Amino acid sequence: MNEKVLARAERVFGAPADRHEKGSAMTLIQQESDATREKSARLKALRIAQEADETPAPAPAKREPKKRIKRGRT
Repeated sequence: MNEKVLARAERVFGAPADRHEKGSAMTLIQQESDATREKSARLKALRIAQEADETPAPAPAKREPKKRIKRGRT
């Protein structure tokens, strides 16, 4: 092989040591899903704790209905 062609191929495809091993994509996907699951569980626990700390807000006071003024016809 020509040295120039070989150098170009290594730039494009990378050296064999830089490539991921077979099956590593599945490992990366599994790690991402595990991290997402852990983060979701942590956020759920924080939300539940925050809701437990909150005191219920007092019910808003009921307003009196407006009195209608009857006007006679003139």
